[in-house]
Amino acid sequence: MAVTSYTGYLRDLKRIIDRIRDRPFEFDSADVQLTLCKNGFGYRCRDRIDEGHLFSEHHMGPLNINNWQPDHEQVGRAEIDEFFELPEIYAYSDLALLSEKNPLTVAHWDATIGIIEIEVRERHSTSRIQRMLFAGFSDRIHAEFFLAVERDLIVKGHQAGTHLYEWREKLPVEKTLAAMPASAIGRARQTRI
Repeated sequence: MAVTSYTGYLRDLKRIIDRIRDRPFEFDSADVQLTLCKNGFGYRCRDRIDEGHLFSEHHMGPLNINNWQPDHEQVGRAEIDEFFELPEIYAYSDLALLSEKNPLTVAHWDATIGIIEIEVRERHSTSRIQRMLFAGFSDRIHAEFFLAVERDLIVKGHQAGTHLYEWREKLPVEKTLAAMPASAIGRARQTRI
């Protein structure tokens, strides 16, 4: 089975995130947690809607330390916006979290790794949630090399995993990323999105 490109899916996520940021009054609740790892550095952004008001936090720092600093200048926001525009995007499956090559514990020189968890409830509707781990590339050559090496860890078809999944209705007992076992997500738990 061929691997699935998630470039369009990521563009759709960006539109949803922008709508949450620009029109928080259209939502009963929303929680957008996004962390990028690029060239040994990390950027974390969290946007949350509570009672129609948007609250945002931004942090950044080297991946080898646990205490990232607040990003008051929102330098990371430009990096995050750039990630959404990369031309080659693929998604990891649950297998990647259990692998010796867990992308959250390995440095990548050619890819930007992004984990995006969104829980949203538009006015008068049910909550839905998605949690995906992406690898983004600025060119096809690096993407093809990545696919050759990581093919067994990449989504083929659609992501319906247990820990990483596309949009679905939120179940009452659904666990967030913070509640996942450290063995499953490695360093991501320490750098909580």
